[in-house]
Amino acid sequence: MRFTLDRESLLVKVDGGMALADVEASLVELGLTLDVTGALAVTQCVAAWLAEGARGSRDPWLDPVDHLIAGCELILRDGRRFEIRPAPRRAVGPDLIALVVGMGERFARVESAWLRVHPIGLKRPNQGALAGELDPEISEGEAGLLDAIAARLDPSYRRPASEE
Repeated sequence: MRFTLDRESLLVKVDGGMALADVEASLVELGLTLDVTGALAVTQCVAAWLAEGARGSRDPWLDPVDHLIAGCELILRDGRRFEIRPAPRRAVGPDLIALVVGMGERFARVESAWLRVHPIGLKRPNQGALAGELDPEISEGEAGLLDAIAARLDPSYRRPASEE
């Protein structure tokens, strides 16, 4: 199997090409889970699952201290390798993982990821759902910043006409 388990930290490092269902099935044998709704039915690889927004993952607002991804190894659009070492999200600077999850590989492709695992059957914290807008439209300023990052990583980048 192409993963490394750190049981003490409750993290598993998985190859981006592994099927999410295979990761979950292997973890279940060890008494652990990714806690992804429908994970066994998800046939896509971990990298594609993250690029598309990690469908089925637990709402991060239910436990703001927890995190889905603790770190990852990426291939940037310009071909450079980039590593975000595993660390608690609240202990590091800018959330660079946000440039990967749900971004459709616009900035980088996930080579491997350190994902958070949980013991099966353990009651998880639940602070309640966020009352505000969960997925607001990005502002023109935010879109401009994302375009600038994409252009820096790939000088031939142009915003798709569908996003203008």
